Amino acid sequence: MTVTMRHTLRAGAVVVVVIAAVAAGIGWLYALRHVALLRMGPRLTDALPLQRLAGGAAQPLGRVVAAWLPAGLVAGVGIGLVSRLRRPARALAVFVLALALVLAVSAASDALTHNEPIRQHLHEQPHRAAAWLAAGLMALGAALTPVIGRGAGRQEPRGGRAAGGLM
Repeated sequence: MTVTMRHTLRAGAVVVVVIAAVAAGIGWLYALRHVALLRMGPRLTDALPLQRLAGGAAQPLGRVVAAWLPAGLVAGVGIGLVSRLRRPARALAVFVLALALVLAVSAASDALTHNEPIRQHLHEQPHRAAAWLAAGLMALGAALTPVIGRGAGRQEPRGGRAAGGLM
């Protein structure tokens, strides 16, 4: 197998991991939407766009964090297993891919709830704080994952031993 083919396969695996983690984050947010214990913080409009017709699209910050941060942790671990990306690169990959996916899913949800073509809802999505927060929480989760995968335990943290593995 050529080097280019291995890189392509790893990149494809990273995309699949992030898709699965975004699906998990959405699923967790739906599963947690009635948990009273997590009803804290400001409500984020359109955190669950498909719930708009039922009046439950806005969700409190506590629920959003409880759903998306663990999804990011899972994405970080998964990317660590399928690639050689370090934590900052994992976080960046997760942020970019998760943001694109969440914006696309939100646009599709809006189109479905309004019974209109998706192209009419694409321009609204970048202005939704819930999508940016979801991607940011996933990136934070990915950045918090330990160094795993090939070469784990042998990687010296940036800044030498004095950094204590914080980077």
